[in-house]
Amino acid sequence: MRLSKSRSAQMEMIGLVIIVILISLGMLFAAQFALKENPQKKIFTRKGLSYSTMSALMKTTVYEPGCEGDFKSSLNPQIGKDLLEDCARNKGFIQDNGFSLYRCRNQHTCIFLREFISEMLNETLGGWNKNYEFTSELIQAESDVPQPLFEKIVGSHGGCYKKERDSSGLFPIHTESGLVQSQLLLCD
Repeated sequence: MRLSKSRSAQMEMIGLVIIVILISLGMLFAAQFALKENPQKKIFTRKGLSYSTMSALMKTTVYEPGCEGDFKSSLNPQIGKDLLEDCARNKGFIQDNGFSLYRCRNQHTCIFLREFISEMLNETLGGWNKNYEFTSELIQAESDVPQPLFEKIVGSHGGCYKKERDSSGLFPIHTESGLVQSQLLLCD
């Protein structure tokens, strides 16, 4: 009799060990899936951040004490309305800080825009250690090849070369000079 009780106890112990092993394996798989990064969530977050940043940037009103010009919309120029249009219209005069309708920091509009947008993006996205690139191009009726309005703005933490990236999409502005399209890329 004693032998059968011992075998029964051994079988119960083996059963318990198997159950503990199965539970441990199940918890390891659950932890592995829980700790994995969700690429769809990262993409959605990057796209949302790039779009909302770009939207806010285009609506930004510039409050610079030294800005002078023909302010159509208010006392201060707006990036998406006034400044990008002026930059496109007077792009040919950028050499030697030539003529532009608006003069902020005593600079041609295109030069000022590149500097100002770079500062804005560096304070926000750069402060969050994000990699980004900003471009603004002009497409004229006689040529479908986009021409940069100013040099591409690359974040202080780097650009988007060979990295996962998402775009704000194109933000088009119709001007007398052609179509100005701006875009912000965010990357990891």
